[in-house]
Amino acid sequence: MTDNTWPTVDTELIDDVTLYSAKLIIPVTGPVIIDGAVAIHGDRVVHVGKRRWVLKALKQEMTAHGTIHERHWDGVLTPGLINAHTHLQYSGMVQVGQGTYDRFRAWELAFNEVYAEAQKTQPWKQWAEDGARQMVESGTTAAADIVTDLDAAGALASQGMHGIAYWEVMGWHNAEWMEKGRTELIRQLRRMNEEQLPNLGISPHAPYTLESEPFVDLPDIARQLNMRLHIHLAETPLEAGTYPPVLTTYSAADWSDHDWESYRQLKEVGKGASAIQFVDQLGSLGPDVHIAHGVWANGEDRRILRQRGVGVALCPRSNRITNTGKDAPVREYLEEGNLVSVGTDSLSSTPTLDLLDDVSMLYDLAREQGYASDDLTHRLIRMMTLGGAASMGMHVGRNRIGQINAGALADFAFFDIPVDTSSPAGIEETLETLVRHGAGTNRATVISGREAYNNAW
Repeated sequence: MTDNTWPTVDTELIDDVTLYSAKLIIPVTGPVIIDGAVAIHGDRVVHVGKRRWVLKALKQEMTAHGTIHERHWDGVLTPGLINAHTHLQYSGMVQVGQGTYDRFRAWELAFNEVYAEAQKTQPWKQWAEDGARQMVESGTTAAADIVTDLDAAGALASQGMHGIAYWEVMGWHNAEWMEKGRTELIRQLRRMNEEQLPNLGISPHAPYTLESEPFVDLPDIARQLNMRLHIHLAETPLEAGTYPPVLTTYSAADWSDHDWESYRQLKEVGKGASAIQFVDQLGSLGPDVHIAHGVWANGEDRRILRQRGVGVALCPRSNRITNTGKDAPVREYLEEGNLVSVGTDSLSSTPTLDLLDDVSMLYDLAREQGYASDDLTHRLIRMMTLGGAASMGMHVGRNRIGQINAGALADFAFFDIPVDTSSPAGIEETLETLVRHGAGTNRATVISGREAYNNAW
């Protein structure tokens, strides 16, 4: 690159800065900062570091009469949390999420009954916006929100949140899909686009609600439209494989040459492929995809997800309530290096939309499953921030989230927990307190530099 092609770096002096200082700041993309500060101008981070260093740097970059507005927080400041799987439009279906079910189908029937009743009044917009507000108040600033009814599409935008609204596609058989499915999908996406939502995606619901043709077409359509995909996958016992966890190169010889109408058809004739292996053969996976749940994923399934660059949003409380049959293999996902994030799912399958309730449960599950490394709290903090951003492809670039660094969007959460910075052990204890007991302690939320929720100052 020659001198005359090198991009110009904006060095214009700034005249107004908001400074958020805190006893402990967790940037995620850098070490924790004791007595730190984050300076923001507009919707962007200008600097993050030790408070004294940030103030010194600002003196060189502000106009002579520039103003610094400081807010100090006597707790922990983190990037805004990122909920990697939810359905905000079901936020009014709390009675379903508070039930007890002896199998997944029992939960489905309870859900269908309440959903059918709600269709009479279609409260989706209000329910979705109520759910988004609950998220903001708990420190969440972005989400992967699955939209089933168009009225709910603007939930994230209603609170100024980041993330992706994924249009859900479900219930299509092959012939019907080929006849009118694509046309119907494009019509719905155009209507969502008219709402001027920040980011749209497509959610092929699951292998048990869609036949094969939609799973072949939807990734192609999404990629042509520069949209991401989000799939419910390996959530139920139906989706488990029965082959030994060997490379699919060997096991697929038993079934991959047949044109299966659906995953159900494959299972009905006794083939042992998992749902992950099936949709992989259809070309439905890739680095522009993240899945929800990933409960019934054996070693080969997890390898496929890593190989394809597919992230997994773990939803442990939802899995217990809907009775998916077991917990996700949290230890294996962590030890094997899968891209993992955290989702609450919806209030139809979980008691709250506070992401830290699920993070706390993931801590316990990881330890119960034998994860012994001392980095668990650090891994979970990454999952609930940068991991969620990476799942949606929002961890890099100008509008990156899930991190605190210069130029990133200014999204923060402020947690009211005891902070001990007197020793390395005290810092680690503080991080563990956040992960295990941080639910319900957020006191302020900043989204794109705007105080979207403030119960702190």
